[in-house]
Amino acid sequence: MSSPVARRETVRDIEAICRLDLDSRELRRRIAERLTRLVPADSYCFGTIDPTTLLITDDVSAGLTADAATAAVHNEYLVDDVLKFAALARSEVRAGTLGAATGGDPRSSHRYRAVLPMIDARHELRASFVVDRRCWGAIALFAGGGRPDFTPADVDVLRRLSAPVAAALRRAVHRAPAEAAAGPDEAGVLLLDQDLRLLSENPAAKLWRDELTSRGAELPIAVLEVAARGRGATLPAHGRIRGRSGRWLSVHASPLSGGPAAALSGGPYAALNGGPYPALNSGPYAAPLAVTLHPAPSADVAELLLLAYGLTPRERDVLARVVAGLPSRGIAVELHITAATVQDHLKSVFAKTGVRSRRELVATILHL
Repeated sequence: MSSPVARRETVRDIEAICRLDLDSRELRRRIAERLTRLVPADSYCFGTIDPTTLLITDDVSAGLTADAATAAVHNEYLVDDVLKFAALARSEVRAGTLGAATGGDPRSSHRYRAVLPMIDARHELRASFVVDRRCWGAIALFAGGGRPDFTPADVDVLRRLSAPVAAALRRAVHRAPAEAAAGPDEAGVLLLDQDLRLLSENPAAKLWRDELTSRGAELPIAVLEVAARGRGATLPAHGRIRGRSGRWLSVHASPLSGGPAAALSGGPYAALNGGPYPALNSGPYAAPLAVTLHPAPSADVAELLLLAYGLTPRERDVLARVVAGLPSRGIAVELHITAATVQDHLKSVFAKTGVRSRRELVATILHL
């Protein structure tokens, strides 16, 4: 077990990393490297989370396989289980172990039985990173049978780090990724089978996947997340992803019906019915899934950036009216405040967004 001194030093070091001006992926790599020096883990997945949809939008990981990632997504959205990231994000308890969450009986967890064996793991520690009641990221650490289970002290370290790491991830939303790659301007369309495996795609989808996919996976984790949530839903699921080029994408997924679903029951895809997720191979889950990727509308990006800047509700009210082109006097009339108060809010907004004028502010928020 780690000493109290080692735990304090780890928290202090990670808080220092959080104060650095890093893009999100580099930030997560450094935090994970420092954390796993204190909390030994054989593999991990450290994802960013959209605070509105609570979908994972990107992952930095080690020791995981593409098949394990797909199985984990299936567990996260299609199976009743403990210690889900969305539940942690909404809970006052930001971290926990699979062993404790199952009352000492991890075999009762579907994730323990179906996902952990794929990476030779027996123990799991999960944490959400939340600040101002918004979740900006989450991490899962895994340890094999040769290691002891994660301890309450390990859990306490993650809980202490929840707010500072979340604040750093929130700030990193405004930094373009260090890597550079250009994506297409047109929409990409993918067709997935009932096990979230790729059946076909148009050329634009292939280009978008090349920009988004990491770790040799067939599909980006964010696409898998949206697809899993859209499985069986009556309305399309949606999410936002930032690519290596720095551009934001909207991802939508919805199940199809009719001929394509029937076609999957025979021919070259008949073997899928014996796949790893038989629960998806019948009833409403038999239909294939359509997924589209396209450049995100300015309004979608602006919504996320507003959250990431940590603006107060009143500051967001003022900003929305600035973007709409209202002068300070008009804003004051609409919000029933004085023009001087509007200026005070604008000064605060300028400071938080790092701009000096209304024109710069609008260009920043609308990603122009």
